[in-house]
Amino acid sequence: MKLKVKNFYKNKTVLITGGTGTIGSALVLELLQYNCKVIRVFSNDENSLFDLSERIKISSRMFKDDFNEYMFKSKIRFFLGDIRDYKRCKEVTKEVDIVIHAAAIKHVNIAEYNPKEAKKTNVLGTKNVLTASITNKVSKFLLISTDKVVSPINVMGRSKLKSEKIILNAQQNKIKSKTKISCVRFGNILGSRGSVVPKFINLIKNEKNIIVNNKDMARFVMTITECTKMILKSIYLTKGKEIFILKSMKCFRILDLANELIKFFKNEKSKVVVKNIVNNEKFYEELFNINELNYIFDENGFYVIKNKMNKDKNKILKKLLTSRVSNFNFQKPKEIIFLLKKNNLIS
Repeated sequence: MKLKVKNFYKNKTVLITGGTGTIGSALVLELLQYNCKVIRVFSNDENSLFDLSERIKISSRMFKDDFNEYMFKSKIRFFLGDIRDYKRCKEVTKEVDIVIHAAAIKHVNIAEYNPKEAKKTNVLGTKNVLTASITNKVSKFLLISTDKVVSPINVMGRSKLKSEKIILNAQQNKIKSKTKISCVRFGNILGSRGSVVPKFINLIKNEKNIIVNNKDMARFVMTITECTKMILKSIYLTKGKEIFILKSMKCFRILDLANELIKFFKNEKSKVVVKNIVNNEKFYEELFNINELNYIFDENGFYVIKNKMNKDKNKILKKLLTSRVSNFNFQKPKEIIFLLKKNNLIS
C-alpha cells in the first residue's frame, strides 16, 4: 500500500492551501520525497512562505541565489494569496491535479472573538477553493476537517461543519464535475502551533501555573506523521463524497498531560489549577455523530463515512460506539511522556 500511495503522486501537480502551517508544511516536506511534478504552496503568510523556502533550501542543500531558479530546480512554487480571494484561488488551481485544503481559522478562542472572519475563511474560503478547483478540473480535492465539527458548540466547530457540508454536497448543488471531493477529520495535532503541548511547556519553563478547565476534559490526539500519512493515503483511496477518520487515534486527559509535563521538567514552582469551567469547549470530542453510524465502513485503517448505508454495520457497531467519544482507553501517564519523546516534543 505504501508504495502504491507514493507512486500515485508521481508526476502530479499538488496544491496545498495553508501550506505553511503545521500540517501544510509537513505535507510539503513529505511530498518532496514523492517525485511530484510540482508542489504548490499557497499561504497568506509572507514570512512563513520565506521561512519554509529557506528550510527546504537548507535541507536539500540547494543554495541558489535566484529564487525563481531555486523553485524550478526544487519542483516547488510559493504562492502568496488568500483563499478569500476567488480570483487568486482560480489562478493557483490552474493545471493542478490534487488540492489539499488545509487553510483555516483553527484556534477556538480566536474564532470565537472574530466570528465573521472565521466564517470568511472557513466557509467562504472553502467555497472559493472548491469552486476554483472544479472550474479548473482538478482531479481530487481533500478538505482537512476536525472532530470539533461533531455536535459543535463553538464558532470554529460550526464554521468547519459548514465547510464539510459545502464540499460533500457540492455535486448535489448543481455543480456537475468529475472532481472527486472528500475530507479527513482530525483530532488534536500534537505539537502543532498554538496547541496544548507547546503551550504547557512554555508555561512550565516560565514557572507559571497551568490552567485546566475541567479535570475530565479529554481529547483525541494525532502525531504530525500520522496526519501526513493519513492525508496522502486518503487522497489515493477516495472515490469521492467520503469522510476519512483514522482508527488508531489516541486519547488522553488534559489534566494527565499537565501533571506529567510538570513532573518531567521537575518544576516545583508550576502547579496545575483546575477551574471546573466550560469555555467554548466540550469535555469530550466526538469522531462522528449517532446519525452517521449507519454510513460508516471499516476500511484500510480508517472509519469511512460514505453517502450510502453500510448493510453490515452491526458487525462493527460495538467498536464504533466504543471509539466514538474521547473518553475511552486513555493513555497512561508513562505512555503520554513516551509519545511526546518519540515525536521529539520533549527531550
